[in-house]
Amino acid sequence: MSTLLLILPPTLPGPHTSFGYLVSPDGHQIERQGNAAPALLPTPGRAGETVAVVPVQALSWQRVTLPQNLPLGNTPRLRAVLEGLLEDRLLDDPAQLHFALQPGARAGEAAWVAVCDRAWLQQHLQLLEAAGRPVARVVPEFAPLADSTTYCALGTPDAAWLLATNFGAGQGVALLPLAAAPALLPPTAADEEPPPVLADPAVAALAEQTLGRTVALATAGERALRAARGTWDLAQLDLASRGRARLLRKSGSLAGALLRAPQWRAARWAAGL
Repeated sequence: MSTLLLILPPTLPGPHTSFGYLVSPDGHQIERQGNAAPALLPTPGRAGETVAVVPVQALSWQRVTLPQNLPLGNTPRLRAVLEGLLEDRLLDDPAQLHFALQPGARAGEAAWVAVCDRAWLQQHLQLLEAAGRPVARVVPEFAPLADSTTYCALGTPDAAWLLATNFGAGQGVALLPLAAAPALLPPTAADEEPPPVLADPAVAALAEQTLGRTVALATAGERALRAARGTWDLAQLDLASRGRARLLRKSGSLAGALLRAPQWRAARWAAGL
């Protein structure tokens, strides 16, 4: 199944907004990529999927313990519970924020909550839907559910960062200026292999110089593909309702096409009889 991945810009959409995109035929390889306005973006094909990728700078991560017997469906009650659990930790008004629970979260247990600006995410998804590119899933570029800690150097030489996932207790995703990055890397003995570090090509040389070790290249497209293969979907709560409505409209259109198609005339007669 082909996949169209769209990297959401960090600012609110405007008349000149464009999206970085890539098309993958199998979710692992990049067929083509580029940058285009919403109406000029490619389509994933009839059996394909459109996935939006939220950049790491747009998300914050909070660890909460969910109440016992809490229904975890996309309900107003879950939204209200998350607001109550997080209101003392957040700098912004919770009503202005979007929340998403980690995959497989269970009532009575600790879980990660992804937090981002609600209007920013909604407006980008509405813009894409209006352009005929409705999004099926919304995934974080990096998330704290991997089996091991991930290190990745990002940005530009003038503004370089080192990211770490699963870094320390209660720290889902840490992001520090690359100059301060050695504090994120654990000390290793002389006979130990240091943890691998990924790096965007733009900052790979600077990362090797700062960290004193070899890095492996990982482009934005490769990171997006890896994110799309994960289990996260940030389209929850009110965004999940919009997704279901899109799916129902698509299903209705398909059903209407089948009912009108000439090749299904015999089936329609049979059903009528």
